[in-house]
Amino acid sequence: MAASADRARLARRLTVEHGDPETAEAVAADLDDGLLELVIAVSGGEIESSPALSSTPPTMADDEVDSLWLFSWGYRIDPAAGIAPVGLTDTPPPFAVLQPGPVNAAIARTATAFVANHPVPIIAQWEIARELDCLGARDVISVEPVQEPDGTLRYLSTPDVVTVGQQLAADAGVTVGRAGVITFSALAFPGVMAARQGGLDAAVPVGAVLPTEYDPESGQLWTRSLEAWLPVDLFGRAILNG
Repeated sequence: MAASADRARLARRLTVEHGDPETAEAVAADLDDGLLELVIAVSGGEIESSPALSSTPPTMADDEVDSLWLFSWGYRIDPAAGIAPVGLTDTPPPFAVLQPGPVNAAIARTATAFVANHPVPIIAQWEIARELDCLGARDVISVEPVQEPDGTLRYLSTPDVVTVGQQLAADAGVTVGRAGVITFSALAFPGVMAARQGGLDAAVPVGAVLPTEYDPESGQLWTRSLEAWLPVDLFGRAILNG
């Protein structure tokens, strides 16, 4: 009975945060029991009010941003490669068959519009950096996948991008200062939290309108829809705040 009540509470909270009661109820009903327990723990039992489950990120004034941090959302796989979309635990596709995709293109456009009025250095995950290059953006540091000693590539998580990006910025003599985060709207809150846990003074620039439209053809299955994303998001929050 307690689990049923907790699922109902979670459904109500997800509805408030995302405005989609049907998806909220489906996700809460299907959530793994162990993950539900983690969500309860990370919220301190206050599922309907805990800031740990918020989807509204902290913000900062545009003119307070000293560097811009861009976290990617999904990618497209070249159809000619004949490679199926990947799940969270699958081996990523080869780098050569990946394309940034429409969401990362939208993030790049948002960032380009921002720096047109507030020129600051940009630290961007590679998918977005490719699009920024096409847009003619300057002062961009691209955070690329890491090549392991055996030649395989390791794609970076958002916390990894924060760590590697800071090192790349230091190597380039870039002062990070206050970090403005621009990403897909669903990643904004966890992205800012990951940035803060990684040592950045981070928030979303108040003037940045973040992309909100999912890509149903994304090569990463968990980035295709709100229903696919929420269980991954909840797990990430539980681990990040655990």
